[in-house]
Amino acid sequence: MKKPPVPSSVHIDLALAIDVTGSMAPYAQSTVSTIENLLSGPSSLVSKLSTNFPEIDFQLRLGCLCFRDIDDGSGKFTELVLSGGSHFTSHVSTALNFVKRTCSAPSGGFDLAEDIIGAIHRSANWQNGEDWTSDIKFMMLFSDASAHGLLPAPLVNGDNYPTRHPEGLTTNDAVTSLVARDADLFFCSFNPAATERTEDELSKYFKKHPDNVAEHSVVRIPMVPKESVASSSSAPSGHGRHIIFVLDESGSMSCSWSGVVLAYNQYIAKRRQSQSESDLVSVVQFDFGSRITVQHASLSSAPSNLPYSGGGTSFHPAAKTACELARVTPSTHVPAIVFMSDGAANDADAAAHEFALLNSNVYRSSRNHLELHVIGECIYVRCIVVKLRIVLAEAVAKLNYSKLHLPHKL
Repeated sequence: MKKPPVPSSVHIDLALAIDVTGSMAPYAQSTVSTIENLLSGPSSLVSKLSTNFPEIDFQLRLGCLCFRDIDDGSGKFTELVLSGGSHFTSHVSTALNFVKRTCSAPSGGFDLAEDIIGAIHRSANWQNGEDWTSDIKFMMLFSDASAHGLLPAPLVNGDNYPTRHPEGLTTNDAVTSLVARDADLFFCSFNPAATERTEDELSKYFKKHPDNVAEHSVVRIPMVPKESVASSSSAPSGHGRHIIFVLDESGSMSCSWSGVVLAYNQYIAKRRQSQSESDLVSVVQFDFGSRITVQHASLSSAPSNLPYSGGGTSFHPAAKTACELARVTPSTHVPAIVFMSDGAANDADAAAHEFALLNSNVYRSSRNHLELHVIGECIYVRCIVVKLRIVLAEAVAKLNYSKLHLPHKL
């Protein structure tokens, strides 16, 4: 059966939202240097992606918004706008010159909190026809402050707008705008103690958003070493997950298999990061038939490498095997299925029927629907997203922390 071709080019939109209030003065140069390293040179984002996916031509477009606080009036937002009204440029030098200019004189910000929510909402809602049109979309926010209404409890009196944004904006509004753009958020914090609650709230709304089927999220990147802050997180209550990966290892996946394994490992790493150590992992691999290569392994013992076979493509045997594994999930866990393939099969309807039957069983016993993620588009694009997240996180982690100091806000 004919499979979708590997894309010859992939376009990426990266929007930069940068806090330029007075407390960011100690970090202005570090912010500029981080962005410069991310965009140009042999260690740049595009260079690293091209190394990992040499068959693909990556085209990066950049949007830039610098923000102050609500009471800064007309100076609240400064954004890069091109002659045609678009906010994204493919010229790195244009974006860098804008960032250097607007970060050169941080000022404003009349309380301890900043308009984080307003900045996310504004940039995610750029409306020109050329805005947010690429295959893959991200926003990267740099700040040292909490959003309004989310200051740490001892400092709540330092917020001029502790209960309501003057424009009625909420954390859910900001997340909804990002989900609508199919975009992830990278939160680069120069004061993790101050921004922790804001990051928690954003993460919470991403996780529960009904339209977030692609599981977009907040990637937290501390730009300075985190001071001793009591963690507010605890192990999730209720059942752990029995995550059943159903992975296409047919012949067309020979060039993509390393990317599939990367996505599998990244999913497990994300679960461990969220303190979900009680989860169990099983793996079903399939071509014409199916085989179980991992069963009921803990997150810590799940193998990082998976063997590759090759062959034709049939969905139904794999779906049937996955459902059988789901039905023997321990009573302490609930099943979640992640189905990944790069193509189509003639028995897709039969596979869907298996999952529908399983869903009925799950719903009867728990009053909750089966958690099922079906990734059916070209696997290369999914793996590029995973690699892009890793590259962005690595790039900003290379700052010299010893030269940074926490601001006077907190």
